[in-house]
Amino acid sequence: MAVAYVSAMRRTSNGAAFWALRGSSSSSSSSSRGFLTVCGGTIQHKTEENQDQLDSANTLKCAAENAMQQKMSPSPCAGQKKLQLKMNELVKEHQTLQEKYRRIVAHVEDDNRRIRKCVEDARLYGIHSLCKDILAVADLLEKTTRSVTEEDLANSSPTLKNFYKGVCLIDEKLCKIFSKHGLEKMNSIGLEYNSAEHEILLRVPSVDALPSTVVKIVQEGYKLHGRVLRTAQVGLAIEAQPHFKAQ
Repeated sequence: MAVAYVSAMRRTSNGAAFWALRGSSSSSSSSSRGFLTVCGGTIQHKTEENQDQLDSANTLKCAAENAMQQKMSPSPCAGQKKLQLKMNELVKEHQTLQEKYRRIVAHVEDDNRRIRKCVEDARLYGIHSLCKDILAVADLLEKTTRSVTEEDLANSSPTLKNFYKGVCLIDEKLCKIFSKHGLEKMNSIGLEYNSAEHEILLRVPSVDALPSTVVKIVQEGYKLHGRVLRTAQVGLAIEAQPHFKAQ
């Protein structure tokens, strides 16, 4: 009977203890059957209670695991919102970097433009001081050639004539060199007065010329690549008095 009781304790499925005891104690007495039946019913009841407890524990465990998973992994809506916010931040950062890049490129282009302008000005106007000094020599040559008249040449010796021709050739060659480097005379005769180009030394009454026009050159002005290198010293025409007009 003790062996039958141990066998019944080892069975966990519903009703299995009863059939095991029945098979193993087929030769036992009817009192033994009654005892085993009662024990089997008690064991079955306890097994059902244990099974219910296990099911409840598993249910609680699953609920806890689900809650933990939901807490650790955000919902799809929350994840999409975070991704959208992150994307918006990246877009703003990209726009800021693009704006900085455009400003830097514009600044570099302005610097390059200024550098090219400085280099070009240095190339064109770097001979400013030299040209200004050479103009004094050009003025002397021009005055020398203009001071000699045709009558003087006719009465002079062949040596003086050759000397005069040499001076004229030097003056002509110097003018060509000036033109090659962008240095040119203003040729102000007949032009209207311009304070940036002309310096008034005298006023000349004139009947033919309009007032405030250049009618006399004391010292010719020069420009270097279109920029005034030396202003011209001129005489301006003014309206003649009535007695000059009558004459």
